[in-house]
Amino acid sequence: MTKKINPFDYLFILRPLILIPVWNFLLIGSFIARGRAGFTPEIILALIIYTLIMGGTYIINQIVDLKSDRINKKLFLLSEGYIQIKTAFIELFILWGIAIILSLKFGSDFLLLMLLSIGLGLGYSVHPFHFKARPILDTLANGIGYGIINFAVGWVLFRELTPFILYRLLPYFLSICAIFINTTIVDIEGDKKSGALTTAVFLGPKLSYLVATFLMTGAIIFAFILKDLICLIPAIAAMPLFIYTTVYALTKNRIARKSTIASFRLPGIVFTLITAYLYPSYLFLLIIIFVGMRWYYKRRFGIAYPTLAH
Repeated sequence: MTKKINPFDYLFILRPLILIPVWNFLLIGSFIARGRAGFTPEIILALIIYTLIMGGTYIINQIVDLKSDRINKKLFLLSEGYIQIKTAFIELFILWGIAIILSLKFGSDFLLLMLLSIGLGLGYSVHPFHFKARPILDTLANGIGYGIINFAVGWVLFRELTPFILYRLLPYFLSICAIFINTTIVDIEGDKKSGALTTAVFLGPKLSYLVATFLMTGAIIFAFILKDLICLIPAIAAMPLFIYTTVYALTKNRIARKSTIASFRLPGIVFTLITAYLYPSYLFLLIIIFVGMRWYYKRRFGIAYPTLAH
């Protein structure tokens, strides 16, 4: 059943809340490459372009997950018919088309990263690839997408794209892989029912915790070697939770759900605080996003979202 159209639906289908990590990592990548903080016209335009790219990626993800979202009563815009699938596809192609055209301003390296992001986004969601439901590939896709490509988008605004970036961003890749594995642990039961063979479903919770903790340890080591406090601080802050959840699973033979959720939420919060410290005016954008989402979801669906806990 088609619902009454609200123009804000087409904005919030881009899922602004999960765009925040995208913005964080792009800004951090620019800071690392440039050696100083502060917005520039290039950074602002790159943020707009990458928002269009990732917003489109999140639309395709919702299109593919339409049935499961309807069952789980989440992400209502497509699953409940507020936006028609045909309209979502049109918005998707418009977003990506504008982003690719604007990307030409920054040259071939930047355009390559945009195309890689689109390709990875499609591979993550769309059959027959469907990385999100394939063990190890789901983790690598997130680690590469957020931990390398996302940072590299900010990097190439000020420096060339060379193989060195793979070494320079290694601690971010490792930490994001570790965080992602823990997100799959809390979803094991639901993923089993839906037939998704994620990393945690494949490895089981105990081994998944061990691998995640090992990866986070590696992130700390390489961040220390590279003297990268931006990655080192969130990794160290989260490490006690990674150790605790691992020990708990090994000794109690069950998942410490609340602590596991805290283990992957805490680094994101710390990364956001660090980004806001480096780019103080960024804080105003985050406040606008939070207040705007609260207003929209209350008026549109009668729910309080997001909250400080979710």
